Amino acid sequence: MEVHRNYKYEIYPNKIQTDLLNNHFFTSNQAWNLMLDFKIKELKTQSILQKQDRKYTNFNDLYENVKSSLKSRTLRYNTGVIQDKMRNLDNTFKLFYTKKSEGQGFPKFQSSRDNEQSFVIRNQATSWTSTHLKIFKNKIKWKFHRDFPSDAKFNGGVIKRESDGKYYAIMNLTFNVEEPIIESTLSCGIDLNVNNLAISSSDGTSSLIKLKDFSKSKYSKKFKKLQQQLSRRHLKKNFSKNTKRLQLQQNKIQRKIKNQKEDQFHKISNDLTNKFASIIIESLKIKDIKESLMTFLNKLISDVSWGALIQKLKYKSEMKNKFFREINPAYTSQRCSKCGHIHKDNRKSQSSFLCTKCGFQWNADLNASHNILNYDSWSPVQKTLISTWKSESLLVQA
Repeated sequence: MEVHRNYKYEIYPNKIQTDLLNNHFFTSNQAWNLMLDFKIKELKTQSILQKQDRKYTNFNDLYENVKSSLKSRTLRYNTGVIQDKMRNLDNTFKLFYTKKSEGQGFPKFQSSRDNEQSFVIRNQATSWTSTHLKIFKNKIKWKFHRDFPSDAKFNGGVIKRESDGKYYAIMNLTFNVEEPIIESTLSCGIDLNVNNLAISSSDGTSSLIKLKDFSKSKYSKKFKKLQQQLSRRHLKKNFSKNTKRLQLQQNKIQRKIKNQKEDQFHKISNDLTNKFASIIIESLKIKDIKESLMTFLNKLISDVSWGALIQKLKYKSEMKNKFFREINPAYTSQRCSKCGHIHKDNRKSQSSFLCTKCGFQWNADLNASHNILNYDSWSPVQKTLISTWKSESLLVQA
């Protein structure tokens, strides 16, 4: 089975190489902004014409226009980096016009002041050894902690500077994975919560996996103090070196927390995909939930990062030839897993479930995970109810 995967490595550019990478970040942003500015002006000009009279500049002419602008400012640039950035903007415009009704926003100008920056590299100008990554004829030291599969094909990659100021190379590879023999025949249903994961297995067992609380680090006295200092400076529109230094300190704390979360989710997803042949989980619209009016829950949902765990479960299930399925979350927390009765009063609290019909009492999260596991056994009437369900309040209904 052929799969596409990203391998991430930290790189250690020297002073000259750092300046080179920063220059590529800057010029690629400028190419994006020049093209975006041109497109906005062109859209305004063409909008006053009849539809049949409208003519838009093609990509090649836009590219020549951007190159001329960069040359007039005596900026050094790499043609491949510039072309990739412009193609990216072109694709963003197409996405905007095709998914505007789904909330896709209009492209925005990019700032080179942000710590997070990136540009694309291609295989024509890229090579590597176990000690160095060679791009644009520059050998940059890197930590090659994970070897590539023997049959891996390099499709290109990204050079990235993250919020904590560290530099990384993300290598996109295509390779074949031998389909393993699935020893387990067990299935599980998973209910996601801000404090734990509720898991019900087809062998009749149920358990709660407690998620680590990283809020003590994120909302520590040091973090809060940095946040207050930065808030005052941003109000005054202060972008001095001291402001950048404070922002970098805050970013390092956030990066440390993110790494701890990633480690936790890698371990959990690896254990689950090793143990179960089939994993069933709710298809949550996390963005819609976070945009709800329940602000106290928004912060908790952002902190727990459900999306990161779901993504890891997906790709590890694929690599291990396991079955991964997402189901409609409607009524999974309101349905009694014993008699099937659905009522909003069944869930007495966040952790307590008591069926108003049969009196069945259980942990609310475990009850939901059992409903998720046995989703196919729901009655036809209940499935009709799900199909007509409107997500007016995702957290209450689910």
